Amino acid sequence: MKDNFVLETIFSRRSIRSYEDTPLKDEQINSLLEAALISPSAVNQQPWHITVLTNQDVILEWEREIINYFIDIKDDFTAKRNESRGNKIFYNAPAVFVISMEKGKEIDVGIMAQSIALAAKSMGLDSVILGLPRVSFDPRYNDKWNEKLNFPKDYLYGISVAVGYGKDAGIDRQIDISKVSYLG
Repeated sequence: MKDNFVLETIFSRRSIRSYEDTPLKDEQINSLLEAALISPSAVNQQPWHITVLTNQDVILEWEREIINYFIDIKDDFTAKRNESRGNKIFYNAPAVFVISMEKGKEIDVGIMAQSIALAAKSMGLDSVILGLPRVSFDPRYNDKWNEKLNFPKDYLYGISVAVGYGKDAGIDRQIDISKVSYLG
């Protein structure tokens, strides 16, 4: 079954944490948006909104705020982990697809994030799915990022997918069959 294009895409996709300084073309962004928006959702409610973020100044501002959040709350483990990654959250990706959602719709936006990541890989692009930016929606920020990222009223941060041309191959994953139970 390894000659199946979909399976090849799934097996070759990696979380990439370093990107070339090459912007995505409008056609690429539009194809990724279409792949995202065709994703299945419960009862086809489509409880999501996507903000396509390509403004590097805004990405860097958001990144700094996320980094500072962990320093401010004295979460030394995460602050050191971020520092070991060059204090990069979006890893210089040229585009970030920010998915906001109706409350309680995490599964639907998770499906959408995977659709973006797999579509990107099938197009010769790389990605990393990011939950860490959620901290910038802490009440202390008074909805700053909800407004700046153009979330619809009453929508919450769901997840983000950074997309671009990866500078490295990422880390190989191994299949751990011990994570499976069979009930027959």
